[in-house]
Amino acid sequence: MYNRAIVNMIVLLLLAGCAPKSTAPEVLGSGVRFSFFAPSATSVAIAGSFNQWDPEQARLTGPDKNGIWTIILPLSTGRHEYHFVINNSEWALDPAAPAIDDGFEGKNSFVIVPP
Repeated sequence: MYNRAIVNMIVLLLLAGCAPKSTAPEVLGSGVRFSFFAPSATSVAIAGSFNQWDPEQARLTGPDKNGIWTIILPLSTGRHEYHFVINNSEWALDPAAPAIDDGFEGKNSFVIVPP
């Protein structure tokens, strides 16, 4: 499942003709900005440790003219694990963020919010 998501993202990048700007999570004063490149998606959500892995709670807006979806979430200090959910069904790692073992033979993307 995870390998297919990575291959899909590579194909999307190749079809776009160039790689998008970095979409790594960005810690801001108001929260963390998450961005995901998916120009042909009809919806993108984020599910993670911060919302009980519920893909219905945090939908990204977009895509913008560059095919990037975004959301800013107010997250507490600490490590937060997550996945993007494309079109309500495909769970994908964040290709611009580090990943960690999820304890179930898979990986989760993660971001660390400093104190």
